Formats: sequence, C-alpha cells, structure tokens
Amino acid sequence: MKNSIARKLTLGLLLCSSLQVLAATAEVKQVIDKARVSYYALKDQGLKTFHCNVEPDWRKFLEGVTKKPVAADDPQLNRFKDLRFSVAIDEEGQSTITPFMVNGGNIDPALSQMIDGFKQMLAGFYQTWTALVLKNPFHEVSDSITLRQEGDNFRLLSKDGGSDVEIVLNKDYAMSEMKVMSAGSKVVMFPKYTKTAKGLLLTDIDSTIDDGKQRIVIGITYQNIQGFNLPGHASFRVTLPDQVVAVEIAFSQYQLATQ
Repeated sequence: MKNSIARKLTLGLLLCSSLQVLAATAEVKQVIDKARVSYYALKDQGLKTFHCNVEPDWRKFLEGVTKKPVAADDPQLNRFKDLRFSVAIDEEGQSTITPFMVNGGNIDPALSQMIDGFKQMLAGFYQTWTALVLKNPFHEVSDSITLRQEGDNFRLLSKDGGSDVEIVLNKDYAMSEMKVMSAGSKVVMFPKYTKTAKGLLLTDIDSTIDDGKQRIVIGITYQNIQGFNLPGHASFRVTLPDQVVAVEIAFSQYQLATQ
C-alpha cells in the first residue's frame, strides 16, 4: 500500500517536472517567435546578396592620427586619398573585401599594414551587422535556451559551441545587451534600434572586450536602395589601451540580387 502510494507520488512528481520543462520550452518559443517578427531583416524582405563600395573619410582619419588639421593637398593624404574598398556579401552573410584605387593606379605597398587594419575592421563590422540585420537575429529556437523574466525584460541564456551567451530583450523585444563569454575572452555588446514600419533596425553598437581592454562604438545611418534599408554611413571609434582611432565611412554604388 505504502509502496503503491510512493510510486504514484513519484510518477506524479516526474509528470509535474516534465510539464514544467515543456512549459518553459513553450514559453521560450513564444518569446523567440514574438522577437523574430519584431526585427527588420533584409533576407525576410527578399534580399539575397549585395555588392557595394566603401570610402573612408581619409582626411578626418589622418587628422585623428596626427592630432592636427590636414590640408586637402597634404602629401601624406595624397598617398591614399583614392583608396577604396569593394565589399561583396554572399547569401550566408560572409564578406569579401578588396582594396582598389579609383584612379586606376597601383596601391602603394607601404600602405599594406593600414589596408589590412581597415579590412579587419570592415570584416568585423559586417560579421556583426549581417547577423543582426541581413539575417533575423532570432531565426531559430534551440533546446538549450533558458529564459528568465526580469521585470519587463527577458534574459535568454544559451551555449554556442564553447561560449556562454546571454541576451537581454526589453518589453518591445529589442535587444539591449548581448554577452558572449568563452575561455579567456568576454565581449559585452549594447545595441540600439530604431522602430521602422517593417521592424526594429540596428543603428548603434557599443561593445567592450575583456572588461574594457578595448571598446568599439559604431553608429549607422541608412539609405533606401530599391526599397531596402542598407548602410549609407557609419562611424567607428575604437579605444585601445594606448590609442583611440576614429573612422567615418560612406557606402555607395550598391548592386543587389533579390529573391
């Protein structure tokens, strides 16, 4: 008799536990589903791939490096004022970045280190931007996601490979914080969004790396290209332990492939 009651209690507790897990999974799915439809995503709008040119404001960049005004005919500026970058983004959001000279000339080999730095900066920008704007940031639901409600906010916790990921959503499902922690590395990102008729569109990213050893602040303004919101201008401010680098870039000559 006692054993029978114990078995029933045990089965009942197991059933309740299962129901709690199912309820939690259903709640996570509900939050993700609501978040998914809240964002502006270019692929959801029908964009497949694109190509564009990127032009840094070399004069402002040089003034930031030298800490003094730079004349339009400055010899150092003339070495790379015609340098641009061609960017191609494929269907997976991967970028191919190629430097070129608009005057058709050869690139000065002495600029290779600076060019590599700009290519890395652009690759990093597109890696983040394509994940949050080209694609929907909530394109799938993982069984490993845990949900916590904190007042009006939601905190999503998950694992991505060897990294622990935390994402905070506000009551409008806009991402206000993303934290990625792995062995020997910690990145905390604070994105900002603007509301559009087709969903939340990323406008700013403020990131700190390894508890402030580096800080990267990015601002983005958009232009309408064939009905799609694509970057028109971006500003970068990178703070390192021994220097601060500020760069402004303009995007032009878009070529799009649509679905």
